Amino acid sequence: MWDYLIVTAANDRQAAAYEFQIETRRRTGLFRDARHVLVLADAGGRRIGSGGSTLQCLHEVLRRETALEEDTRDFGEADTILSRFRILIVHAGGDSRRLPAYSPCGKIFVPLPGDPAGEITPTIFDRLVPSFFSMQAGPAEKGQIVVASGDALLLFDSAEIDFSKEGITALDRKRRRTGDI
Repeated sequence: MWDYLIVTAANDRQAAAYEFQIETRRRTGLFRDARHVLVLADAGGRRIGSGGSTLQCLHEVLRRETALEEDTRDFGEADTILSRFRILIVHAGGDSRRLPAYSPCGKIFVPLPGDPAGEITPTIFDRLVPSFFSMQAGPAEKGQIVVASGDALLLFDSAEIDFSKEGITALDRKRRRTGDI
């Protein structure tokens, strides 16, 4: 069970399209493996990149999980809070310049060949998220943060990913391997 699935978007318009797609899937029971499913647009409508977006996602988890009125400013406190959760961040805020018709809804929701399951036409999202959900848990009591790209269909055996080290695990589509940060 994942505590958070966070899908990032480039702007508020794209985030609204993602929310619609995700709500459709929520009704079918796709998110039984995630307690909270969030869509977060880049802050202020400005492109902040994957690193900035990852920090924004972690900040949102901290904001939701603390009763403090002010931001957590102590890294030790933030680490203690985050170590209680399994967090999956899927970066999907691309412009889809090569497929402009899908720019508003992003490449992650581009239809793929296959039989529709009920009211849903299969997309990259529908292929990626179940494989991410099936990944093994990290070390007990250490939390787990996995960051992945949502604009490419990653084909991998989740049993081959080493979660024994502490830290953030990034699934990198460019080098076709995983790495710890």
